[in-house]
Formats: sequence, structure tokens, C-alpha cells
Amino acid sequence: MIHTHWHREIEILYISRGMMEVKIEGKSYIGKEGDILFIPPNQLHGAVSYHHSPCAFFAIVFDSLFIKSNFSDFIQQSYIDSIIEFPSKYIVHATNDLPNIAELRNNVVQIIDEFALKEPFFELSLKANLLLFLKNIYLNKDKLFRHEYYTDNKNEVNSYKCKKIVLYLEEHYKNRITLEEISTHIGFSKEHFCRFFKKNFRMTFVNYLNQMRIKKAEYLLLNTNLKVIDIALEAGFEDSNYFTSIFKKETKMTPSDYRKKPSNVTLL
Repeated sequence: MIHTHWHREIEILYISRGMMEVKIEGKSYIGKEGDILFIPPNQLHGAVSYHHSPCAFFAIVFDSLFIKSNFSDFIQQSYIDSIIEFPSKYIVHATNDLPNIAELRNNVVQIIDEFALKEPFFELSLKANLLLFLKNIYLNKDKLFRHEYYTDNKNEVNSYKCKKIVLYLEEHYKNRITLEEISTHIGFSKEHFCRFFKKNFRMTFVNYLNQMRIKKAEYLLLNTNLKVIDIALEAGFEDSNYFTSIFKKETKMTPSDYRKKPSNVTLL
């Protein structure tokens, strides 16, 4: 549902229907309808539907600069800096057990609605609700935050390697990438790389690369007037027929049909 990746932005994941397994920095969280996950910056994460059950979700992704103060005031020092500096301590999974889960959900729904409607001055409401969301998270800090900071060296190394892989693919997905090239870049043999990749990304390297390229193609289809054959090349596919075949497999639509009527858009 969400291929394993990382970014410098903060993310709030809201599960609106069904169940999903969200993996953040090697730890799995089983999210149910109404659950909220708070993912700080630079955390490796991905998600799949739980036991292949139908699921729907919203991902709110924003730069920390949007809520940061222009100077280091009390709010910045007390509530924002620590999330940026020690992100793994602030991974949150909010469930029905939380006393103020209703308030958190209301904050999230308000953010989604404000962004969708874009009424005059909506940015002010977005920022206000993001700050209210953080307030409601902090109200339960003893229950939600990991106060004893502990890192598993093995998981830390694995996370670093995974981030290095994703960064390499983001920089080179337009070019031809061989297993030999990327395994050498990571410092693994080809065989070890394939085992490591499948264990940590839960799919083969080829499948992941194709999915990444398809997401890039989806964006180009919706936001440019490029021809399909040019989009295939821009997304890293040398053969336009192969591109169409993979695109249809991933989206259940041809590229041309997708451009006319996009469905289930989850661009990363």
C-alpha cells in the first residue's frame, strides 16, 4: 500500500477504513480503523494491508518548517526541536485506548477537509490544527513517547542501509539500474543484497523499482502534457510496451485511461 521509503517531512497517517500493518524503523504497528500514526522526519516506513483486507487511509505530509518558529522560543525548544533531533522517540500509534483520541481524530479530519476545500486563508487553519494535534499528542506523552531512548545497533545499521538504497533509487531511477551496481554501492554481494532487500522491503528489488517508477509516471500523467511514450522514458522504462504492461498491473488502468480518470492516487 505504501512502499518502504523515508523523507525529511513529518507524516500523520490516518486509517479511515479497514486495517493495515505499518512498519516504522523495523517495528510493526497493526493499525485499525480510526487509528492515527505520527511518523517523525527521516524514519524509514512502509505499509501493507493487514491480511490482505480492504483498507483506506489518508497521509498528511508536511515540512517541519511549516510549524517551526522563526526563532528558538519556548514552543520551539519544548515541543518541536526534540521531535526533529530525536525522531525515533516520538513515533506514535494512537488508538481507541487513548483518552483524547476523539480530539486527535477531529484535528486530523479538520486538516484533511481544510486542505481539500482550500477556502480563503485555509493555511491558517491547517497550521492551527497541526499545533493542536501536537498538543493532544503531548497531553498523552507519558503513554505515547519512548522516554527510555534505546537503539538496537543491528536495526540502526539495517535502517541506514535501507535509506541508502532508497536514496540511490530516487537519484537514479531514470537510468538503467543493475543488481550488480546497486549491491556494490551498498557493499553487499548480489545474493546478500537480494536477501536483505526482500526481508526489509517485503518484495523483490525489481518489483520495488517498478512500483517506484510507476508512482513517478502517475505524477507525470496527472501534472504534465507529455506523451505516454515520453513519460515511460522519463520514469525509467526503456520499453513503452513494458511500461504499459507494468502500469496496468499496478493500477488496473492503462496510462491513457489513468490520465483521464485517476483512481486511488497515493503518490509518494
